[in-house]
Amino acid sequence: MNLMSNKDIVRNFFEIYNSQDYDSIYDCMAPDYYDHSLPSVRSITDAIVILKATHKSFPDIKVVIDDLIEEEDKVAFRGHFSATHLGNFLGIEPTNSRIEFEALELFKLKDYRIIESWGYWPTNVILRQMNAAL
Repeated sequence: MNLMSNKDIVRNFFEIYNSQDYDSIYDCMAPDYYDHSLPSVRSITDAIVILKATHKSFPDIKVVIDDLIEEEDKVAFRGHFSATHLGNFLGIEPTNSRIEFEALELFKLKDYRIIESWGYWPTNVILRQMNAAL
């Protein structure tokens, strides 16, 4: 029997950003995980690809969880990210810019695994901070 709450599982998922321990994603997500915000993420394997690409673009990325709100089978996340743009991101070569942004995401869980998510990641804010150094 799993003694973790759904909030604990989502908290562990976001720790992957800080630790870069990609194997731990198997403890958090279902194999057929579906991200409604990113059309290229339709499995846990796709999620790992996105995480690795994020770390390649922003190797020092850190996330701080501000809020986790749980209701029934869903957990809402609000958090702050900070990082340095040190690798290609969306076709933009490294700018060495420091970026900071707030993100929101809603997770649906089943059997102690994240099965779906809907997120708001402010790409325009990130790009604006990167371009400020160009």
